[in-house]
Amino acid sequence: MADPRVEKLAKVLVQYSLNLQPGQQFVLRTSPLAEELNLAVYEEAMIAGAFITLQMSMAGAAEIFYRHATDAQLEYVSPIRRMIAEKFDASLYIEAEHNTRELSGTDPKKMSKMSKANAEVTKIFFDRAAAEELKWSLTVYPTHAM
Repeated sequence: MADPRVEKLAKVLVQYSLNLQPGQQFVLRTSPLAEELNLAVYEEAMIAGAFITLQMSMAGAAEIFYRHATDAQLEYVSPIRRMIAEKFDASLYIEAEHNTRELSGTDPKKMSKMSKANAEVTKIFFDRAAAEELKWSLTVYPTHAM
């Protein structure tokens, strides 16, 4: 049986924070560490009639990316990320970290280069949010690292 607090949080996120409606495109960005909340949000979004896209992060992937990324990889702008920013109706990020210091040894120049490359997409996302064309929310799921 699921934790009733998790189920209530999922309802608040989907029904209140995002106010998902039938036919809306919704991206859920999360980590497997938040599996219980992920499934509860997924179920609530299905009940609401949303079209769901899942984006899962993997523990350690960001550190590997920055350790090995070439300039071309750092400057690459994902067409999927762009499409989400331009077309989707709602976005939820559930932060559930396995290591809050994972990127502490990362070259800040590499992080800056990637951030600059994605600045236009980030601007589109927040401009649409400001114009109330895109609803977004962020929550934190407790883990041993947090």
